[in-house]
Amino acid sequence: MKSYHVGILLFDYVDALDFAGPYEVFNVTTYEDGDVKKLFRNTLEEKPFLVHTVSHDGKQVTVHNGLKVTPDFSFSNSPLFDVVIIPGGPLKAMEGVSQNQEIIEWVAGYKDKLVASVCTGAFFVAQAGLLNGKKATTNRVALRLLEKQYPAITVVQDARFVDEGTVVTSAGISAGIDMALHLVKRLLDEETANRTAYTMELTEADA
Repeated sequence: MKSYHVGILLFDYVDALDFAGPYEVFNVTTYEDGDVKKLFRNTLEEKPFLVHTVSHDGKQVTVHNGLKVTPDFSFSNSPLFDVVIIPGGPLKAMEGVSQNQEIIEWVAGYKDKLVASVCTGAFFVAQAGLLNGKKATTNRVALRLLEKQYPAITVVQDARFVDEGTVVTSAGISAGIDMALHLVKRLLDEETANRTAYTMELTEADA
């Protein structure tokens, strides 16, 4: 069965739910209904998504509000991912990443894969040149800034996510969960996405 290798970018001051939301969505996705119990018993051997975190140097990062996280990989030793998730963060995170050319070039290197951003992660994807001529969204408080800094992008308001094929952007923080569920539906099917949402208790069982 088809599986996808997902890489989630980490950096100092990243917003926790920006990366943890999609991380959870992909990790609780299963091929079949019967796999859900195996998932929670840690006996599930095959999953649709293999999820890892990565940073530019592989060293521990300090998440916004203080959580410490050690990435699985650095850019130099990470595998080639099928899907890359680019989270965002507050102004301090945006400034740090935008000034780190190694990160921007790494994102740009995935132009032929599937790149998805959460919140202000859209700014890093834009800086990498992947949003030129495309529609995109971001955190509601940063919509005007995205439009001002990147006039080649058509900024979309009042959208949880915007799918432009090889690039998907989502609104702020919790919208990354909706975006990740959309990717599950797109890459697998609607039934699997619905099962994932139910497993996470985002939806109720059908009557």
